[in-house]
Amino acid sequence: MKKNLSITFTKYILLVLGFSTVLSCKKVFDIQPEDALEASQTYRNVYDADASILGIYGKFVGLADKYLVLNELRADLLDVTPKANAYLKQLGTHNVAIDNPYADPKPFYEVILNCNDALKNFNVMRDKKLLDNGQYYQRYTDILFLRSWLYLQLGIHYGNIPYVTDALDNIESLKDESKFPKIGFDDLLSRLIAETEATPREYLDQNTASASPTLILPMDVYPIKDGVFKFFIQRRSFLGDLNLWKGNYMKAASYYKDVMETGINLSNNPSQQVDLYDTYRVGDDNSTDHSLKTTAVINPWTKIFTAPLADKIANWERMWTLPFSSNFSPGNPLLKLFSISGDYLLKPSALSVRNWNNQIRTDGSLTDRRGLNMSYRLLNGVEPEVLKYTQNYSITLPFDKTGIWVVYRAAVLHMRYAEAANQLDRKLLAGALINSGIKAAFVTKSTYNGAPDVYPFDFNGDAGAIRGNWYRNSGIRGRAVNQDVPITLTSTTTDIEDRIMDEEALETAFEGYRWQDLLRIALRRQGTDPNYLANKIAAKFEASGDAASAAQVRSRLSNKANWYLPFKLK
Repeated sequence: MKKNLSITFTKYILLVLGFSTVLSCKKVFDIQPEDALEASQTYRNVYDADASILGIYGKFVGLADKYLVLNELRADLLDVTPKANAYLKQLGTHNVAIDNPYADPKPFYEVILNCNDALKNFNVMRDKKLLDNGQYYQRYTDILFLRSWLYLQLGIHYGNIPYVTDALDNIESLKDESKFPKIGFDDLLSRLIAETEATPREYLDQNTASASPTLILPMDVYPIKDGVFKFFIQRRSFLGDLNLWKGNYMKAASYYKDVMETGINLSNNPSQQVDLYDTYRVGDDNSTDHSLKTTAVINPWTKIFTAPLADKIANWERMWTLPFSSNFSPGNPLLKLFSISGDYLLKPSALSVRNWNNQIRTDGSLTDRRGLNMSYRLLNGVEPEVLKYTQNYSITLPFDKTGIWVVYRAAVLHMRYAEAANQLDRKLLAGALINSGIKAAFVTKSTYNGAPDVYPFDFNGDAGAIRGNWYRNSGIRGRAVNQDVPITLTSTTTDIEDRIMDEEALETAFEGYRWQDLLRIALRRQGTDPNYLANKIAAKFEASGDAASAAQVRSRLSNKANWYLPFKLK
C-alpha cells in the first residue's frame, strides 16, 4: 500500500487552501490501493513537495486537542468537569488504563510516518534534480523538525518508545518490536539533537517566503508576517528546547538568544524599525495601542489568543501559530473540550484560579489580570471556563468554529531562556526576564553581571542616548504589572527555578506546556527532591478539597514508572 498526503491534496485542493484537518475523515493509512499513486506520479516538482508539507501540517493540526489534554490535564492547572468521561478522569488522577484512547500513541505515529514518507521522497527529488539545494533543505528541514517535535512529545509522555525513520507502508509494522525496539528518553534526545543540528546553519531559521516562494500561492488565506510563515515550526527555539531537556544549558541559551534577537534582522527596513525593539522581546512602549501590557481598560494581553492572524502586536508575541478553519471538519476541536456551549469536559483547576488571585499588582491590589476574563471566566459567577480558546466563539454563530492554536510564543521562549541562564548561575539575568525586565533590574551597564560576552543585552534607553535593542523589555511580570518576586544573588538555583515554574503557571496556563515543564524539573531533581512531581500534582486536588485523590496521586507519582503513560499501539 502506498501512501502520500500529496495525493489527498491533489484530489482535494480546497483542503490545502483551508489548512483543514479533514484528513482525519479519510485517513491516509486507510487509502485503498486503487486510490493511490506511485511517488513518481506525486512528487514531480516543488509544488507537489509543498502539497505534501501542507498535508502533513493539516494532519498535525488534528493533534491539538490530544496535545493539550496530555500536557495540561495530567498537570496541576486543568481539571475535569462532572461531564468528563472515565478516560479523562484517569488522565487527571494518573491511573490510566491501557485501553484509554487518549493514551493511544497511534495518532502521533501516523503523522510521523507521513513525515518519513515525505523525507524519503524529498531525497529522491533532490537526486533527480527536481528540487535544488535551497528548495530541498527548506522543505526537508521543516518536516525533519516537525517529526522531531512529535518524537519529543512521545518521549515526554511515554518514556520509552520505538524510534523509526523508515518510510513504512503500514503503521502495523511498528508493532514488531524485533524490528523497532523501544529506546529510552535520554537516547531519544541524543538522536533528535544529532539529526536536527546536522542541518546547515543557514537553514535553521524559520521557513520564509523568500526561501520558499512556491508556498505563497496556496497560503494566500494565511498572512505572512515579516516574510515569515508563522505556522511552520520555529526551528531554533526547538533546538533550544531539545538541549534544555538534555541539560546542554549553554547551547540551549544560545539558540534561545538567537530567536530573541529576531528583531535585529528587521532593522534595515525603515517601515519595520518598531519591530526591532518588540519582536519576541516581551516589551512595552508605554502606549495602549502598541503593547500587551495589562494596564489598559480593554486588556490587550488577550490579543495573543484572540487577535486576527495578521495582527501586528499579537505577532510580536506569537512564534508558531496554526489556524482552525470553520469551513472544514473538525473546526476548532478545543471548543468541544472547554466551552460551556460545547461538551464542557475540562475546566480551570481550583489551584490555577488561586494562583492568579494571590498575585500582588504594582498598585498593591490582589489579583493577576492574566487570570479572570483573560485565561478563564466565570459563567453565571460560578462555572469556570477556559477562555484562551473560546473567547471568539459565540453561541449565536454555532457553526463558526474558527480559531487559532498558539503552539509557541515569546513568553515561553523567555522563561526557558531564564531556566537555562539560572542553571548557568546567571541568577540576576534569569530574574530580570521573569520580573520587570533587564533595564529595570540592572539600570546601567555598570551593574550588569550577565557576562556580556555570552549574554549580550543592550538595554541603553536614557533620554538622549542611543536606544539599545532591549530598552523596552518589560519582563514577564512587568508586562502583567505584578510586583517582582524576590530574586537576588543569594537566591539558590532551586529557589529561582521554582519562581520560573510559578510564573509559567500564571502566564501560560492551559496552553500545553505545563506537564512537560514540570516533568523536566522533576527529572532534573530526581536526586534531591524525588517527590517534586508528586507534590505538584497532588496540590491540585488539595486545592479543590479532594484529599483522597491527592493522597492517591501523591502515592502513584512517588514511583517514577508512573510518570509515563502505558504504551500500546491500537
